[in-house]
Amino acid sequence: MARWIEDHPVVANAVVVSALCAITVLMMSGLGFSGTAGAAMLAAPVYLRIHKPVLAAVLVAVAALTATVVLQTWPFAVGLWAVPMVVHRVAARSSGRARFGILALAMFTALVVTVISPRWSSPLFSVEGFSYGSVDWWAGLLLITPLMWLTIVTAYLFGDLKRVKWEREVALAQRAQALSDRAEALAAWAHRLEVERDQEVRLAAQDERTRIAREMHDIVAHSLSVVITQADGARYAASQDPQAATDTLARISVTARDSLTEMRRLLGILRTEEGPLTAPVPGFGNLPELVAGVRQAGLPVELVLPRSDDAVAALPPGASLAIYRLVQEALTNALKHSPGATAAMVRIRTGWEWVEAVVINDGVLTEVDSTTTKPLPSSGQGLRGLAERLGVYGGQLQAGPVPENPDRWMVRGWVRTRSSAASQQKGGS
Repeated sequence: MARWIEDHPVVANAVVVSALCAITVLMMSGLGFSGTAGAAMLAAPVYLRIHKPVLAAVLVAVAALTATVVLQTWPFAVGLWAVPMVVHRVAARSSGRARFGILALAMFTALVVTVISPRWSSPLFSVEGFSYGSVDWWAGLLLITPLMWLTIVTAYLFGDLKRVKWEREVALAQRAQALSDRAEALAAWAHRLEVERDQEVRLAAQDERTRIAREMHDIVAHSLSVVITQADGARYAASQDPQAATDTLARISVTARDSLTEMRRLLGILRTEEGPLTAPVPGFGNLPELVAGVRQAGLPVELVLPRSDDAVAALPPGASLAIYRLVQEALTNALKHSPGATAAMVRIRTGWEWVEAVVINDGVLTEVDSTTTKPLPSSGQGLRGLAERLGVYGGQLQAGPVPENPDRWMVRGWVRTRSSAASQQKGGS
């Protein structure tokens, strides 16, 4: 029931006011036209007290004064519940100045109505139609006026307590909402850090695998070169000096065994890494998966790919890996060092002899809460390594704020295609 009253205050107020009016009419008979009109004037504004409490209180005061002065009647029974109801609502829902003003108006009206009430009889003296000084006049002034004031003040205090309670509930609800929003922000940031950490681990593991692959290439190439040279020498020396051939074959065996041992050691390191051992080295074709992973971390990323794949198809595997690493490092830096970033864009462009990747993110100068979002420290080696990697394929790397908008950060790099690299080598030779 209480819940229904809170959800439908206007209807509940109308029902209560109508019931009180009916009870008052039944209890009081013989009011006549003046008494009935005064009671109606006093009760009607109470219907407005929910949405317009100040207006309702002013209209009740005006009705009381009008009924007393003009109609020569004072509907005391209606006033006993009409005045406290409007005063209570004003105290519960109005501002400080309005509350005190209505309280003063109510007490002043009660005093005036008591003093000039036409109900007093046996006047001691009369001035201009109003009687003063009778015994019941003094009784009304000394008893009824304090009683009315006490009723008004009590209704005001109850309304003020309700207002304080309501304001406290609103403040607690706002605080709970703020704490909930902060908790959601912290949870999102924690998830973002977790995804970023996983991405950094994968990036480090992929870099280590690439380094080990280069080491294996060096070991195998060197060992096979030695083995081939010694095998050719043993084949020519077999007819002239069998002992030299035998010694050469022994050295071939030692070299092959040493190479096999070193390869097993490196493969053992690779097997300790998580993930499938047969996963290929990532390249240009893996960019959509990379961007999707960053989007899951909470950073919206727009990927713009070229319409033609001719230049991309001409990229050597190493150059394709370099483009992939550039995008990966730029997006990782956006997650790490721009906690206020709200969007990023990855744009791949191609030309006659080059492929370019541009990564732009905002949030460079965004102020964030230092207790929850701090940029992570950087070793400064990522971009330096990218520049070296791109330089191997005839490219360059640029990183810094966008000239037209310093609030945005740009990482731009390009590599040459296979045809241009080949023509460059041919020209150099």
